Amino acid sequence: MDIGQRVKDLRTLKGMKVVELAKKAHISQPYLSDIEKGRTTPSIDKLTSICEALDVTLGEFFGYTPNLPPDLLQLIETAKKLTPEERKALTTFLQTLKG
Repeated sequence: MDIGQRVKDLRTLKGMKVVELAKKAHISQPYLSDIEKGRTTPSIDKLTSICEALDVTLGEFFGYTPNLPPDLLQLIETAKKLTPEERKALTTFLQTLKG
């Protein structure tokens, strides 16, 4: 797995700029850029900070999918393809369903 590319993909998916993610993860922007370009590999502590800033677990970062029913897995895969705005609207909709 290309860790830097995965960070960049998740950052882009979340609609974040490099400087924004770096600030949220408490790392420098040049260091984050080096990670994304594959020039350096973050320590597990730094990667954990990045994941927290991206609102994903380390398991999700590395592609772990819990043993969920097929319909929930399909929902997750579909939601991954939505824009941040669409995900927010979907979340609001789902919250209204559960009352």
